[in-house]
Amino acid sequence: MTHPRFSPVASLAACLMALAAGCTAQGVPASDPGGGAPGGGPAAPKVDRLVLAVDPLTGEETNELRNMSSPSVWIYRSVYEYPIALDIKTGKLIPGLATAWKYGADGKTFEMKLRPNIPYHGGGKWGDFVAEDLAYMREDISRPDSLHGQTRYFRSAVASVEARTDTDVVFHLTKPDGQFVLAMSETQGGAEVRSKKQYDAEGNPVGIRGAHVGTGPYQYLSREQGTKAIIQRVETPHWTGVTPDFKEIEYRFVREPSTRLAALLTGEVHMASLPDDLQVQAVKQGKKALQGIFPGVRVFGQMLCCYFKEEPGQPQSGFVFPDSPLQDVRVRKALNKAVNKDEMNKAFFGGRGQNMIVNHFHPTRDGWDTGWERRWASEYGYDVEASKRLLAEAGYGPSRPLNLGVFTLAVTGVAGGPDIAEALGNYWNAVGVKVNLISIDAAEFARRGRNKEYDSHIQVFGTGSNQWTGLSVTNTSFATGGGVRTVKMEELITELTNTLEEDKRDGVWRKIGEELFSAHMGIQLFYLPAEAAVDPTVIGSWAFPGSLTGTWTHVHNIKAAR
Repeated sequence: MTHPRFSPVASLAACLMALAAGCTAQGVPASDPGGGAPGGGPAAPKVDRLVLAVDPLTGEETNELRNMSSPSVWIYRSVYEYPIALDIKTGKLIPGLATAWKYGADGKTFEMKLRPNIPYHGGGKWGDFVAEDLAYMREDISRPDSLHGQTRYFRSAVASVEARTDTDVVFHLTKPDGQFVLAMSETQGGAEVRSKKQYDAEGNPVGIRGAHVGTGPYQYLSREQGTKAIIQRVETPHWTGVTPDFKEIEYRFVREPSTRLAALLTGEVHMASLPDDLQVQAVKQGKKALQGIFPGVRVFGQMLCCYFKEEPGQPQSGFVFPDSPLQDVRVRKALNKAVNKDEMNKAFFGGRGQNMIVNHFHPTRDGWDTGWERRWASEYGYDVEASKRLLAEAGYGPSRPLNLGVFTLAVTGVAGGPDIAEALGNYWNAVGVKVNLISIDAAEFARRGRNKEYDSHIQVFGTGSNQWTGLSVTNTSFATGGGVRTVKMEELITELTNTLEEDKRDGVWRKIGEELFSAHMGIQLFYLPAEAAVDPTVIGSWAFPGSLTGTWTHVHNIKAAR
């Protein structure tokens, strides 16, 4: 079996996620909430339904996997599995529903050996996972009307899929692609295994009515628009041997941090992620803070401005908004230097955020250059006068202010996203920028972004994505994100995908990091610790990586208090 090297997920980062706590139904009591199991075994969980308070999801609400990118599919990460899994103890890629994989000699084929006899949910109605399901997955995500963030990638990267037998599948790639192994793993999202047999019989689910069947330790139960989603334990043994403690898990969507805290303190929910000051209050009142294993989520400002007319990978087509002020690196640098990151870190995260030197990169990840640390103060350090001077050099000042739209949206994985956006707006106002704070429906925001309508806007963004996914989605034309693109970055991302030799890839990553750093391709903010506030009388422990988009994954590992 061939396993590529996969550097451990960042060492200080993950998201202080806004796990919203709704204030309505109590947790469903277990049949034996206080007593021990027969024969003197461990005590039963105190509730049958574990309620996790989470932020409302960004984007359109749907259960259709081809439209669910990482910011929205994470609530089902214990429902759907991937050919290649993540070892949450080491951060390395390991066998999932595939037992082995390898590239062909020319790098244009990717072969996988699949596990046999893995049943789909549904009590046998939809049979077992087979190679044809992966061919359907690729076809599904590549449809012309699919909205997934990796749709463009799969369309451009995969020429065809060959199911040789039920357990042998070959992806024929359009060109050598050193990143395809990540595309098939749970670190990226997009390759959630789903049943072709179900699709042939029923079609894809519409909106939130129904869902694809999966193979994970939990199955879909129900969902209410903007309110909650519930998954249910599969009562037959899972192929890994995992048997979750809780019969059901409810993700309850509530935006306000104070409501989440109140619901946690009154026992209406059993976990909530809170801003630092509210988390301190929760712990003082008897709650417990649990941390992810590999903090790796970061928060940053994504500049929406710089789309190529034809995408993906066609910089020669020119830009949709060539005259956008954010096309000027002096403006992008000025916006960075106007932000007092130390002040923001203390105000929003109690000083626990780690300074982001360059987005998507970290000393534990590929391509790190210590020179960026030495240069950071001059390039990104807080300096109001330098910011004003750079804006003046770019032609902006009192008589001609820079106009900038800033979205006050909830941020996946980060509590208080709208407040962070407002704080950034205040810093930019202080250097003469005319900031328009924009409140917009998440679905409408996503639709306009897909249509490339933003010419000079900034969105506060949170993600725990791996290095490749974060880069490709936010700073290249190969996915549907809207961050800064440059011609040089398009060339470098092509070089990276064409480089299969591990000993050469690190150097390409370093060149990519230099382009991100020197071109100021985003507002660099923080890596954050992943911490959840839990009721210790209900939840005993939870092994979760804390570094995947959505942060609160691997809920099948939540152990009941004993």
